[in-house]
Amino acid sequence: MSKRKAIEKHENEDVEMESHEEVDDDSGSDGEEDIINVDFEFFDPKEDDFHAVKNLLGQHFASDALLFALSELADLVVSQANVGTTIKVNGADSDPFSLLTTLNMNQHLYHHHNSAASGAASGSSSTPKQSEVMTQIRDYVFTKSRQNEKMNMKLKELLGASSKLQVGLILSERFINMPAETAPPMWKMMLDEVNWAIEEGLPFNFDYFLMLSPTYHEVAPKNDMDDDDSAPKPNRKKTKMAEPTVFFMHPEDEILEQFAEHTHDYKFTTPPSAAESMSSFDDFGIAPGRRMMLIHKSKIPEVVQLMANMSQE
Repeated sequence: MSKRKAIEKHENEDVEMESHEEVDDDSGSDGEEDIINVDFEFFDPKEDDFHAVKNLLGQHFASDALLFALSELADLVVSQANVGTTIKVNGADSDPFSLLTTLNMNQHLYHHHNSAASGAASGSSSTPKQSEVMTQIRDYVFTKSRQNEKMNMKLKELLGASSKLQVGLILSERFINMPAETAPPMWKMMLDEVNWAIEEGLPFNFDYFLMLSPTYHEVAPKNDMDDDDSAPKPNRKKTKMAEPTVFFMHPEDEILEQFAEHTHDYKFTTPPSAAESMSSFDDFGIAPGRRMMLIHKSKIPEVVQLMANMSQE
């Protein structure tokens, strides 16, 4: 079944994308374009989505994905029954093309066990244990934010063992050809689910939300570079280069940034693998990166409303 809140909010209205494909001249269509309407359905993550979710998480962390126990993270996502949304195009049993969810970092760092993670009924006798992958993510954001003293201090305060506050780690990823119009309803669903979970006494009463948003900046394409290394290079005086303009991969993150209490751009730790290098963004004049954003919970409803307003324009 499609998600309950999608039916309540959107009254069974599907999100559609028109995909244009050119037809060969010899097909008899005189070069006209076929329009393919694709209906997107919203679903809760489920166990069968594990491998597809893991792939999306690998895309989310890019070359640094090797630093994290992604199998454990994917398991946390698909076992969390109360909060999280996927988008599929071929029914409930197909692979998701998009994912948006939030995980309680403090809960998984210091009070983690399966029943709490999934929001299932109490009664499990499993012994609480610290989540390996959430520990890795915590240490990662501590390291990456070192150059931003205020943000680093705030993160250590929020994610310390003695913290009384809760941080929701937002995981937002989708295939590159997914339309941006699918994002606002997903955010509305997540906000509704968090509020419902709080009403049920589940550990989703977050004080802050942490995002690692995909970004990029323009660089000289490799194909435009001089391939003749033996050619003499003209002498140039060293000049201080201006910082490149950073753009978001996901347009909705531009709205989120406006309400962030702290932001920080950082580079990946791990260089791309040989396979990734063959199809590197650099070949197209794009250098990927990430922008860490810390947003107070009071700002999220306004952000979601702005997303909805912009999607209707």
